[in-house]
Amino acid sequence: MCVCLFHAGDNHASSAFFRQLRQIAKEADVAMIVDEVQTGCGATGKMWAHEHWDLSHPPDIVTFSKRMQIGGYYLSRGRPQPYGRIFNTWLGDLAHLAVTRAALKYIRDNDLVKHSAEAGNVLQAGFHALEEKYPTLLVKARGLGPFTAIDGRSEEIRNKLCHDMRQEGVYVGVCGDVSIRLRPMLIFTSDHAKFLLSVFDKVLSKMA
Repeated sequence: MCVCLFHAGDNHASSAFFRQLRQIAKEADVAMIVDEVQTGCGATGKMWAHEHWDLSHPPDIVTFSKRMQIGGYYLSRGRPQPYGRIFNTWLGDLAHLAVTRAALKYIRDNDLVKHSAEAGNVLQAGFHALEEKYPTLLVKARGLGPFTAIDGRSEEIRNKLCHDMRQEGVYVGVCGDVSIRLRPMLIFTSDHAKFLLSVFDKVLSKMA
């Protein structure tokens, strides 16, 4: 299962939902598989997004890619048989393993997950403040850490906001019918977040 419905508009289930799902899977002896391809490796302010859920037991299998620089999975029980049947172009080759090792060392040495969480706090607070300041333009600020999204009140409002942000030199992604979503890099800091929010505020003030 995915951490959230990404392309439909970054729709998140509650932590309570995932805790109940974990319990159901455990009682039924069914593996709980979490897809962390987009959310793993610090993207949400924790190394793994499922850490936000406060699960009674960890997922049985977690998949990862993107920020990990390689496609893979880790598991807490069993092993797929026969060994190696899950394999693709980017899974397990030595060159990418070396890059992954170097990337993880840099993340640890520079405390990037902690900095990601701090930047996420700024973004979350900032989006909620903008939502309150411009209620006719924005609604439904949400996310995990810097892995954030917010909706325009209409597709037209969302599209104009994105267009005007680009005119200010800032590109933001879209998803669903009315959503704007952010996927900052791990080197994105609280200062970057404050600058981004200031541009949002500037553009929204002209639209209001």
